[in-house]
Amino acid sequence: MTTAAVHTTGFLEAPKLRLLPKGGSFARRPRKDRSALRLLGTPGPPVTSQGQPILLAGGEQTARTSVVRDLARSMPPSTSFEQAGAIWEVLARAPQSKLVILSGALEGIPAQALMQMLGHRHPEVPVVCIDDASAAAA
Repeated sequence: MTTAAVHTTGFLEAPKLRLLPKGGSFARRPRKDRSALRLLGTPGPPVTSQGQPILLAGGEQTARTSVVRDLARSMPPSTSFEQAGAIWEVLARAPQSKLVILSGALEGIPAQALMQMLGHRHPEVPVVCIDDASAAAA
């Protein structure tokens, strides 16, 4: 039986881990452009970052409408709102939204659970929960 030993410097050339300051001095990767896909019923070019809508989800349709009415009074007139009545709509529209506001359970899923789901899938999107039941439980 023959044994061969090969000398290599591969370990010396391998990338090394470095500890960076908490503020981070690394360049972030640019986000992939997700504007290639659009939901049916939303014709036209994708929304630009300045015109991103605020997505309101959860609760009953009448409750969402009253929240939109209240928010519209305190926000600039150019602010646009969208509503989602299903979990898949929230997950699909969240990346194109400036903010996601949850106003209650959606399809039997509590607002807090949906908030965590959005945080894991779309960590760059701010999510606010205004559900009284989940606030009282927390």
